[in-house]
Amino acid sequence: MGPNSSYPTAARLGRAGMLEDGIYGLDYRAPHARDDKGGSALAVLRDGKILGSDPWGGLFTGLYDYDTRHRLNKVRLRFDVPPEGVLVTGFCAGPAGATLDIVGAFERTAPTMATVVEVSGVPVEVQLTYLGPLPSEKPNGRPAPCGNER
Repeated sequence: MGPNSSYPTAARLGRAGMLEDGIYGLDYRAPHARDDKGGSALAVLRDGKILGSDPWGGLFTGLYDYDTRHRLNKVRLRFDVPPEGVLVTGFCAGPAGATLDIVGAFERTAPTMATVVEVSGVPVEVQLTYLGPLPSEKPNGRPAPCGNER
């Protein structure tokens, strides 16, 4: 990657490894589930908050922070599963849907990080990939100028 890459680099982290605000892709799979299927989702991280969804209508919201002592990005999510939604773990939400709490931690290895979280008692491998800055920001984290500003 060149010096103008939008991926976080050690020089751009600035907060000692904390997740950078931006757009992230998630890939996940439950290797011990019956069918070993996986899935994907998109998430926006900004100022310690997370908002994301998967293609089947699952919505997750939450918080993230950086644990300087353990050098970990800690994530706490609330995952709202739509009615009759079935997760990669085999969990079925039923007619009312379901809400699950998910907690995990990532070591910083930009642009991709991986961890294992437990979802309804089943381990799920999660890979988080930085896709780029938020549209309202330049890669350096400063607000993008409007078209009439210099």
